[in-house]
Amino acid sequence: MAQDVAKRLGVPLGKVDLERFADGEVRPWIQEDVRDTTVFVLQSLSYPMDEHIMELTLMGDAIRRGAPKTMIAIVPYFGYARQDKLHRVGEPVSARVIAKILEISKFKEVITVDLHNDAIVGFFQVPVTHVSALSLLVAELKKMNLTGAVAVSPDVGGIKRARNFAYALDIPLAVIEKKRYLDRRDTSEAFEIIGCDIGKTVIIIDDMISTGGTIAHSTQSLVEAGAKRILVCATHGVLAGEALKNLEHAAIERVIVTNTIAIPPEKQLAKMKLVSIAPLIADAISQIVR
Repeated sequence: MAQDVAKRLGVPLGKVDLERFADGEVRPWIQEDVRDTTVFVLQSLSYPMDEHIMELTLMGDAIRRGAPKTMIAIVPYFGYARQDKLHRVGEPVSARVIAKILEISKFKEVITVDLHNDAIVGFFQVPVTHVSALSLLVAELKKMNLTGAVAVSPDVGGIKRARNFAYALDIPLAVIEKKRYLDRRDTSEAFEIIGCDIGKTVIIIDDMISTGGTIAHSTQSLVEAGAKRILVCATHGVLAGEALKNLEHAAIERVIVTNTIAIPPEKQLAKMKLVSIAPLIADAISQIVR
């Protein structure tokens, strides 16, 4: 993705050597003269997110010591975003902690894509450019010439996202109300479809696909409601745990995700379509450096 962004901007991709000691400690070496320059560091905080966080923050320190004019973090996938509030006493608000780590690392601005909760922007004391991949997903669907489709949010929390998606495609909206068990990680149970009557073609829109459990449950409920053709759109393809199995066995015709997270070939299902967010990132950079 970084190579694609650099190519679109007409600039070279900076050279970085990420060595590791025998015990696993990362040792970044920035092989560029960054003095008085604007430096963008692109790193998704995906699995293994803890390693990626350390790489990003240590690279930030290494760059800062080179006296750049300013340093900006590009975080296409913001790990720990689902831990954005105190669900139970004794838990951390991890998304806020990550925001503070980036600030302590002297990043003066952050660019990110489709946060799990827009309120995370408020965790930062530095400017945040929050871009959406909605336009890219909509453009991909318009190529399919869909008629009589219905947009569906797999949970109540995603209504705003699904509403914007439905508006862009000029189609009706429905929501699946579900129950989530806080004592069981990454599990949920679909309940009831609220909104318009489900048509023959249904488009499920979500910010991420993690284990695929929510998508599988939603698909089952939609099939029972009469859906014949089901498409799934999401910005972040986390694809953890049994995600591939859940997606493969579900009655889904197409899964469209972006490349905010690098998806290796062995995780790319035949029904999966990858969309590059490089144009969004390049445009966000262009707005900052004019």
